[in-house]
Amino acid sequence: MIPARPTAWADRIFHPYLMWLFRRHFHAARILGKRPETDPELPILLLPNHSTWWDGFFVYLLNKKLFARRPYLMMLEEQLARYSFFARLGAFSINPQSPASVRKSLEHAAAILRQPSTSRSLLCIFPQGELLPWGRRPLEYKRGLEVMLKVYGDKVNLLPLAIKTEFLNERLPEALFLFGENQIADSDNFPGMKFLQDAQEHLLDDLAARILRGEKGITLLDT
Repeated sequence: MIPARPTAWADRIFHPYLMWLFRRHFHAARILGKRPETDPELPILLLPNHSTWWDGFFVYLLNKKLFARRPYLMMLEEQLARYSFFARLGAFSINPQSPASVRKSLEHAAAILRQPSTSRSLLCIFPQGELLPWGRRPLEYKRGLEVMLKVYGDKVNLLPLAIKTEFLNERLPEALFLFGENQIADSDNFPGMKFLQDAQEHLLDDLAARILRGEKGITLLDT
């Protein structure tokens, strides 16, 4: 398991590069619906769908623009081994083929959530566990999230996020986001993976409907 080893210097290097990259490849990034409301005293567990190579970068952007927390992201070990610099930005690995490695990754995630209140974290986990086409249904959420919350043993902001990239009226695509309802959750009142999966599928459908209606939303980044 490759642990996260975030450093301030890595963020200072990466942030301007990523902003340049976004402006080169996207016309805009916008939130549809309302800005999320979370408890500032609790860590955020962000749960997006995973259908593009950009998703981890989108999470980085959203954290910069909305949450200003210390970000962490779980990614496949083969990818993090290839792009090891991301560990300096808060990425850590999981190897689904190794039960022992999965357990270590979930324990590492729980330790991230336990960080002191002065540096409350934002932890992003893709419950699908792999990159899949946007229209894939059902989402087939994995169950590691339940195990991680039991290891963590405390409350967290459980925040769903729908992501979609779409070509609209410009040469470049737009990145569009819709947050679901935040829930203060722990292992005792966790609603279950099936509930989260169904809620996320409805959230994705809602995002698609808002795009079709031409909702403009809140601009985070444009060219």
